[in-house]
Amino acid sequence: MLLAIGDVVRDRRDDAVGTVAGIASGTVLLRLNDAVRPVPSANVEMVACAVQPRTPSTDVANLCFVALGLITGVVMGTAVAQLGGGAVLVFSVTFTFAVAVSSGLKGAFLRPRRIRV
Repeated sequence: MLLAIGDVVRDRRDDAVGTVAGIASGTVLLRLNDAVRPVPSANVEMVACAVQPRTPSTDVANLCFVALGLITGVVMGTAVAQLGGGAVLVFSVTFTFAVAVSSGLKGAFLRPRRIRV
């Protein structure tokens, strides 16, 4: 199971629900109210993933990734058009490259860091 700090997990022994405060070798630090207690990773069950808050830097990064995707899509669509491709083929290549590059960059740089426990 992959966990990140802030994920909501449940302790199977006593059904206590808390957030992940830290991860050590074979142990997950579970924050319950104001207390933190170690729980073996075998007794932890994922309830919900933590969501990173939107910040201006992630918004700018998303905008840059979309711009790079559009530029790449237009370049590839232009190359297909010069090779004699029809309008539908040019549009589909442009759209596919724009989406692939944008989502690939977002997945590579803006993904949450998760640790296998």
